[in-house]
Amino acid sequence: LNTTNVLQRTETINKIINNKATGEILITYPEALFEKVVAPAVLEETRILISIGEKTDVDFLIEVLIEYGFKRTDFVYEPGQFSIRGGIVDIFSYGNEWPYRVELFDDEVESIRTFDPTSQLSQQKIAKVSIIPNINTNFTQNQKVSLFSVLQNNTVIWVRDFQLLLDKLQLCFEKA
Repeated sequence: LNTTNVLQRTETINKIINNKATGEILITYPEALFEKVVAPAVLEETRILISIGEKTDVDFLIEVLIEYGFKRTDFVYEPGQFSIRGGIVDIFSYGNEWPYRVELFDDEVESIRTFDPTSQLSQQKIAKVSIIPNINTNFTQNQKVSLFSVLQNNTVIWVRDFQLLLDKLQLCFEKA
């Protein structure tokens, strides 16, 4: 399982579901169309929301992160990891390019920001964060749907070589 592909897929599905803007473009390849994605309703139920000013139980957060397949490390550097040092909780979600740093004052969230895991420098402050589990391993097949059912009804789909698309999808079907 390639964590980079998981990150890209999760980030893409998250943006498709939550972005209400028009004119978004998604470029993909036939084999990716064959793979199912987590149903939007299931993804919404499983995400962890953290907002500035809310009370957070660190032990409960650790329990949920482990249940969602996250691994506790000293420092986060790839999706699916989290670390806790005093009142600082670093979480590298599968739904964002950068990890999140959540600073707590006792049990209250004082600040949230993204940061560069290499330099440890802050990227930007944010008011709330949505932590998403690994969509490839934490969900059953009956919780997944076709990518086409996630897209809006008025979505325009362009195909460069329709016969190639059909051939690749047929190969994927036979392999499955």
